[in-house]
Parts: sequence; C-alpha cells; structure tokens
Amino acid sequence: MAIAPPRYSTLFSCLYDEPGPVGQLGRGTHYSIFRSVEWLDVTRRPLTLPQVHDFAVIWDEDHDERVIEAVERLYMAGLLSPVQFIGERKGMLTIIVAAKFYYSGTEADTQAYNRAVDAIGQSLDDAWPVEVGMFDRAPGNPHQNDPRGIISDQGRRVQTYLENIDGLWRLGTKDFSLAMTEEYRRPDRWPTEA
Repeated sequence: MAIAPPRYSTLFSCLYDEPGPVGQLGRGTHYSIFRSVEWLDVTRRPLTLPQVHDFAVIWDEDHDERVIEAVERLYMAGLLSPVQFIGERKGMLTIIVAAKFYYSGTEADTQAYNRAVDAIGQSLDDAWPVEVGMFDRAPGNPHQNDPRGIISDQGRRVQTYLENIDGLWRLGTKDFSLAMTEEYRRPDRWPTEA
C-alpha cells in the first residue's frame, strides 16, 4: 500500500516528505516539497489566472514543524510567491527567494520585503529572526546564489543540494496543468510500507 505524504497545513499540500535525516549533509538535513496556489507571480505581480507554486522546506535534525506556521503567515500576507526554499535552523528562519524576484525591483522594494518577512518571523509565538537569501537555477550565475545559513555545511555542498532539489521539482511558480495533478496521484509515486 502506498504511503501518502502527511498533511502539514490546510492552506497548501505536501507533495513529497522526508520525515527524517537523509545522507550526511549539515545537521540531519532533509526536505519536503509543498504546493500552493498563487495569485501573484514570482516577482509578486498580480496574475489574471492563478499559478501553482512549488517550494521546499529544508528541515534539520529536529524537523521543527513550527516553520509551517511561518509559511502559512507568509502565504496569507502575499509574501510566499518568490520563496523557493525555507527552513529553520538554530532559531533562525531562512528564506531563499528566486533571484528573479530579488533583482526585479529596487533596493527599497527588497528592503521592504525583508522587513515584511522579518515582521512575520517576530510575530510567531517563539519569535525567529529572519534572513533572506536568493537562488538562481541558471548556470553561470553563481553570484546570484546566496543560501545564507539554511544548512550548516560547506557552501558548495549546500548549493549542490539545493540545485538537486530544484532539478527534481522545478521549484517556483508555474502555469497549472492537469498533468501535474495526475502525476502526483499515481499510486506508484509513493514508497510502500516495508
């Protein structure tokens, strides 16, 4: 029997879930992929038709699900659409946005976004300071990748890990297609119980 991913939120779906550490990166690094419906594109501009948005939560060894509340608040505030990766480590919430968003506006726009997401981090029951980095999947743009402290490991190893997740899931906002839904409903998509 196939095992479906857990339900973390009523606002977005979990497409893939690693419940515990996998491999030897950072301090128990593992990830989950989530999908939301967005009425803002990756640069936070309004859309005529909604898009789907796939993003990754990067967990450390304690799999602190309080990060989901932060994601829900970002979503309800219209701040989630540029997010590619998000994670909490050592009491710090790290948000990695698409480089396209990071460079789409003025420096004042970027600072306003940083203040808004920091306000959300501070509004949580256990307030978390927030740091914002960026991710660019285009080859040859290493200067547009800044994972901040999302994973405690060597920079190149962290970047490779994030690139591999993006390579598997093509994170970000994109037009909806029925094929997306059918792919994730396939029973052979999920591991079976041993």
